[in-house]
Amino acid sequence: MAYSNSQYQPSILELARQGNFRAIAYWINSLLAPQGIYIQAEATRSGCLKIFVNFHQQRRERCLTLRQTLVRFICYRLWTLNSSAIRDVRVIARMAGESDVLWQQSVRISTPANARRRSRRASYRPDPAQVRFRIFRSFLLNRFAFAGFILCYWFLYLEATGFRIEPSATEQTAQSAPITAVQTPGATANRKTEIVRAKPIQPQSLTFTAPDEYKGKIVQEVNSVGTEKVVALTFDDGPWPSTTEKILEILKQNNIKGTFYWVGIPLQNNPEIAKKVVAAGHAIGNHTWQHLMNDMDEATAAQELGNAAKLMYDITGVKTTLMRPPGGNLSGSLATYAQKLGYTVTLWSADSEDYYVSAPIVVDNVLKNTRPGGIVLMHDGGGDRNPTVEALPQVIDTLKRRGYRFVTVPELLAMKAQRQSTVWQKGSLEGRSH
Repeated sequence: MAYSNSQYQPSILELARQGNFRAIAYWINSLLAPQGIYIQAEATRSGCLKIFVNFHQQRRERCLTLRQTLVRFICYRLWTLNSSAIRDVRVIARMAGESDVLWQQSVRISTPANARRRSRRASYRPDPAQVRFRIFRSFLLNRFAFAGFILCYWFLYLEATGFRIEPSATEQTAQSAPITAVQTPGATANRKTEIVRAKPIQPQSLTFTAPDEYKGKIVQEVNSVGTEKVVALTFDDGPWPSTTEKILEILKQNNIKGTFYWVGIPLQNNPEIAKKVVAAGHAIGNHTWQHLMNDMDEATAAQELGNAAKLMYDITGVKTTLMRPPGGNLSGSLATYAQKLGYTVTLWSADSEDYYVSAPIVVDNVLKNTRPGGIVLMHDGGGDRNPTVEALPQVIDTLKRRGYRFVTVPELLAMKAQRQSTVWQKGSLEGRSH
C-alpha cells in the first residue's frame, strides 16, 4: 500500500532552515519571550535577514548592556540551523512602542551550508588568466581530437583494403609454440586437472578492551586526563544502511576515530558495512542482540551479550570488553551480568538526543554539554539518522576550534590509566628521595 506525502507538514525548524523568517521569529521568541524580549524578522531583497529586537519591561540601561550577549545568542541559534539561506544578518534593538533605535549590529553567519553556496558563486567569476588558460586548453584538445580522427580514419582504410602487417619471426614462433600444462610428479595424461580452491580468509582477530582498573566498572566520563582537551564520539544501534557509511566518510575527512556500539540484528543484516567500520580503524562495543530497553533476567542477559559477541567475531574478527546497555538502563541483570564477565559498562556525559530532535538541537546539545574527558552519545542506526549526519560536521568543526582532540573510548580510558600510573611513579620517586 502506497502512502502519500501530500499531508506532510514541515516543522518550525525545517521552515527556519529554509529561510522562512516567520518560522525563525517564532523559534527564537520561544526562547527569549520568558525574559521579556520579543523579536520580529524580515528578509530583504538583497538576502539580508533583519532581526528587530523589542524589549518589554526592561530598563534602557539594561537593554544597552545586553547588546553583546543578545547578539551572540541570536547568531548562535541561527548558526545551528546550518542554512544556506541565512548568511548576512542585521540585529536592530529598540524599546517596545518606540521608534528610536537603541543599537544595531550587522553580522555574518558562516556555516558549511552557505560556505558551499559562496564557493559556487565564486566559481562563476574566473579571472582573466583562467579564461586565457581555458581557451588555450580548448585549442590543444581540438588539435588532438583532429589528429585522433585522422589516425582512426587511416586504420579503417587499411582494414577495408585488406592490408596486413606480417608478424615478425619471433612473434610467429611464439604464436606457434604449443601450450603445455605443468603436471605434478606421478600425474598421467588421462587424469583430469585438479583445481585447488583457496580457503576463505578468516577475519583477523582484533580486541578492544579497557585497562584492568576499568574492567567490571561503570564509566560515564573520564576526569583528570591532564591538560589536553579530549573527547570520545560514540555511535549506537548500527551498523545501518546509508547512515553509517555517511558518518564513516565524515570521520575520515576529519581524520577522527569513533566508537561504534553494535546491535546484533542490524549487524546480521549489514555485515559488509560492519567490515568497513572495522577496516577504517574505529573501536567497537557490544550493544546487545535485540536492544531490549526493559529489565531482563540473567539468562536473557547472557543470550543478548553472547549472541551479539559471537556474531561480531564471526563477521569481523572483533572481540570487545566494551558494553553499553540500551537506553543506559542499569537496572535488571544486564549491566551486572556484563560486569561479572569483565565488561566495561560505558555510558555517556553528553547526550545529543539525536533520536528525536533536529540537527540544530543536536549541535546545541553536544556543544553545551561537552567537557574534557567526556563521552558523546550519538546514533548511526535504529531509524532515520539524517539529523546526526547533518549535525556531525558542525560539531566536529566547533570542537576542533575549541581545542579538542578526538579519541576512541579505549584510548580515553588508557589515557586516564597512564596518567594515574605516571602520578604514582612520580610520587614514589619523590618519597624515596626524602
